[in-house]
Amino acid sequence: MADTIERRSTTHDADVPETKAGVIDGSVDEGYDLFEESQQLAFTEEAGEQVRRKLDLHLLPLMCLLYGLNYVDKVAMGWAVLFHFREDLGLHGTQYSWASSMFYFGYLGAQYPANYILQRYRTAKIVSVSVVVWGVLMLAHLGLKSFAGLMVIRFLLGVAESVVTPGFVMYTSMFYTRREQVMRTMVWGAMQGTFTIVSSLMSYGLGHITNTALRPWMYIFLVLGLLSVIVGVLWFFLMPETPNKATFLTHEERAIAVQRVASNMMGVKGYQWKYYQMWHAIKDPKTWLVLAFVLFTMLPNGGLTSFGSLVISGFGFDPFRTLLIGLPSSVVSSGSMIVWGCLSLKYGNLRTLGMIIPLLPAIAGIAAVYGTMNTGANMYGRVVAYWLINSYAVTWPFVLTIVGQNVAGHTKRAFTNTLLFVIFSAGNIAGPFLFRSQDAPKYVLAITTILVFFCLALISAVLLRIYMMVENRRRDSRYGRVEGLDEKLEGMRLGMHDKTDLENVDFRYVL
Repeated sequence: MADTIERRSTTHDADVPETKAGVIDGSVDEGYDLFEESQQLAFTEEAGEQVRRKLDLHLLPLMCLLYGLNYVDKVAMGWAVLFHFREDLGLHGTQYSWASSMFYFGYLGAQYPANYILQRYRTAKIVSVSVVVWGVLMLAHLGLKSFAGLMVIRFLLGVAESVVTPGFVMYTSMFYTRREQVMRTMVWGAMQGTFTIVSSLMSYGLGHITNTALRPWMYIFLVLGLLSVIVGVLWFFLMPETPNKATFLTHEERAIAVQRVASNMMGVKGYQWKYYQMWHAIKDPKTWLVLAFVLFTMLPNGGLTSFGSLVISGFGFDPFRTLLIGLPSSVVSSGSMIVWGCLSLKYGNLRTLGMIIPLLPAIAGIAAVYGTMNTGANMYGRVVAYWLINSYAVTWPFVLTIVGQNVAGHTKRAFTNTLLFVIFSAGNIAGPFLFRSQDAPKYVLAITTILVFFCLALISAVLLRIYMMVENRRRDSRYGRVEGLDEKLEGMRLGMHDKTDLENVDFRYVL
């Protein structure tokens, strides 16, 4: 044990030269003063839970509303296409596929500046401004007359929405412990399916509006655009930047909130951009395993998001029945996220399992759709198989928690998010082109390719879990288990000084 302690101290001293103020290199965290103050504050578990409940009540409702709108705004064109959107704009050939992908060109191109800005400046304010801008862009769809105009709007929409999901990952990690983050990410992530259900029903109703100055598809963009602007304004005035600036908490509660987050060994919020941490992200095997998983799930996602309604209509349903029959797939995704979030609260480390297990019904569903082509199988049976495919949607919030909870160092996490969302964008750009117009309405090539990609994603997730398990055991063997208060406090202080998970030997990965 003496040797272990000596090696731990030597490693820290080499990486972390002390100064009188305890400041390593000027990288004092946003909440550092309150963190030091809170070391003299012994708070009870009940007090910590009271702070957590206050955070939930104040933060989660607006986070859920914003994230739900963020998802349905980007997929609204998939509903509009059922109500003569393509015909009214004169789209033909692959132009609809290009319009679907153009959103992700904007999303891709904006990722590095988006994550840089989120790291360097006030996260909450940046998110709120982006929401208002994309709401205005949704309203701009009403004036579209041509393919060229659509491409411009879709590109700018991607740029505006590029900060939202990485901003949410960062924001959630600022206020919640690693154990709590899974459930909260699942709650706001589940809004994708929930808002899809609500918006599908809304689109169903709006699609029946005829004999007015606006075409039926225009009402979809009008309603969603106005809602987005309203939510963006509310976010600007109601959401705090960091726990130490949450005015709805007392001073003592803010200190407790900071100490709770410090236990993550990842700090609260720093504003420096450290280029060496970009190299830490590049050389970390976790980065590449996560990127492989994202690529193999987002290629299918890009196609299913834009062409899912057309695939269902290819089973033999009219536009209105297609909207209604597609709803249970959203129930599958939202319900799965809530169930997995509850399981994570009860059993803890389920993050990589949440990337692995939901892929199994998705693989079974897509295999059933493929296997029943040209067999005269009942169309409703094929629809049930199609519903199962959407269970893969639950893996995306788990990927976000892997980055949010296992990548320490503010710049390293921001740069990892940049790489992740570049791959996310690239997959969604390429995905729609799996669905070739000459393959309609069965899209055999797309269905086959999606099946292969899901299997490759499954392999990537298994390898990620194995790697983190092996690395945790290696650190325990080399540096000793992090069990005592002193070891945890030292790791927390390193986190508050913006050290990466590769530098902080007290850091352990959650699986």
